Amino acid sequence: MKRAGAVPDQAAPEAASSTGTVSRALRLLTVLADAGSSVTVKQIAEQMGVAPSTAHRLLQLLKQDGFVEASAVGHQYSIGPQFYRVAARVLDSVSTPALAQPFIQAIANAFDETVLFGLYVPTERALSFAARADGQQKLKYQIDLHRPLSLVWGASGKAVLAYLPPGEIEAILSEEGASPGTGATPPALSVLQDELAQVRARGYAVSESEKLPDARGIAAPVFGPGGVIGCICLTSPKSRMPHASIEAIGREIVSRAQALSRDLGSSNV
Repeated sequence: MKRAGAVPDQAAPEAASSTGTVSRALRLLTVLADAGSSVTVKQIAEQMGVAPSTAHRLLQLLKQDGFVEASAVGHQYSIGPQFYRVAARVLDSVSTPALAQPFIQAIANAFDETVLFGLYVPTERALSFAARADGQQKLKYQIDLHRPLSLVWGASGKAVLAYLPPGEIEAILSEEGASPGTGATPPALSVLQDELAQVRARGYAVSESEKLPDARGIAAPVFGPGGVIGCICLTSPKSRMPHASIEAIGREIVSRAQALSRDLGSSNV
């Protein structure tokens, strides 16, 4: 029996409706951001799986606050200035190594080995490890953070080098010295290019003793909106990492690196 004076509870349906609108608006912004250029209402509706009228209504809501802007002709829409302002503020306050930490920790937990996040430093033509996660098995060799390292030697460097422009690869190789791990001289450009092509085909790089004696590395590139920005690398003594494990570890690192790349705004993965 309904009590006298009771008011029907409409809060739940209203909350559900509001949540649905917010979710769709965020999906629409994602569609626009991934498009990279202006798109039509029809294209947006098709990608979202909604009616064109729904897409148009959401566009108008977002346009009011500057998150979306319409082109002068053709009824096309793109990301608006308010979206860029908010994105810039967020990027200014976010540390890329901090974003990478849970991804490298997950790999370290899965394989009980040390995993590193390396940042590409274009001005120094080098790689610098900026974050680290350790498994239960400890390393017998030292790895320093925030120290410039070679892009030619080691899986971590090659994972980045493979995705740089050809002219930059040639310039980096011309400045390279002997391998820190073996003392070997730098490879010929054609040999290095073949190796980097294999990295791109496989999705990850593998090295043995190039930076450190008796160490094996497996690394995959991490991308941002403008291209490669670094890598995720697992390092371990060769004796603890049999060849049979390399492919499985490589696939896991690639998967985590791609997920991190998406979080960093890359549309190339």
